[in-house]
Amino acid sequence: MYRSSAALVAHLARKYDVPLNRAHIIGHDNVPGTTPEGVRDMHQDPGPYWDWAHYFELLGSPLTGSADPGARSVLIRPDYALNQPRFTGCAKSGDCPPQGAASVWLHSRPSEQAPLVRDIGKHPKGASTYGVYDHAARASTGQRYALAERRGDWTAIWYLGQKAWFHDPETARTSVPAAGRLVTPRPGRASVKVYGRAYPEASAYPRGVPRQELIPLQYSFPAGQFYSLGMTSRATYLRAGALDPSRDRVVRGDVRYRQIQFGHRIMFVRAADVKVISQEDPR
Repeated sequence: MYRSSAALVAHLARKYDVPLNRAHIIGHDNVPGTTPEGVRDMHQDPGPYWDWAHYFELLGSPLTGSADPGARSVLIRPDYALNQPRFTGCAKSGDCPPQGAASVWLHSRPSEQAPLVRDIGKHPKGASTYGVYDHAARASTGQRYALAERRGDWTAIWYLGQKAWFHDPETARTSVPAAGRLVTPRPGRASVKVYGRAYPEASAYPRGVPRQELIPLQYSFPAGQFYSLGMTSRATYLRAGALDPSRDRVVRGDVRYRQIQFGHRIMFVRAADVKVISQEDPR
């Protein structure tokens, strides 16, 4: 399955000029909810046991970091075989059997005893869990996040509007330094809205194509935080013609969006709301 999938993805990436990185090659579990109501029920596959490092080796684009010790991002990169975090929910009761995994757990403080960080979209009234189907508080191999702090054997990243800590000891790193652009709210903005889809403004829709409402998700991207930048694109909406492609309508707007790694899933912000920070920028 790994080989077949990698062969198809590599072919499509060459044909359509898609970069082979985790901002562009994503799992179903990285797709955001399109509205606040849909966030809780988004897909969880392929799950934490999918070996992203092996998959990218098959793609011919191994997941490597940066040699720059001052890099402002980290790439999640645990040793798959040795990284065996706790999961629950594989059976009717008890923990899942220990085995290699591509994910690391994210805590609210630099301690294994600290609660997992909260995801107000997945768990509006409760806490994140160690469930194998619960992506609320974990990051996966290949995902790039803005570095927030280091403290002893722990590293903090910006995640869903908060500081999230994962165990990252020097003797057994679960991340590597990574280069890449970041975004932060433009000066003067206390926070910016986060979206699950990059749809056009209302005036862009032609007659006969229903306007799609663009609703911000329930998350906040506050000033002073940074998130890794993936692609930047103009707002687009496809009105599919079901089984008749001749009926497809593509609506393109003037608004530009930036894709960011906001939590476990990618999300979008309006380009006009954020400032792009290069690797060399001291701020």
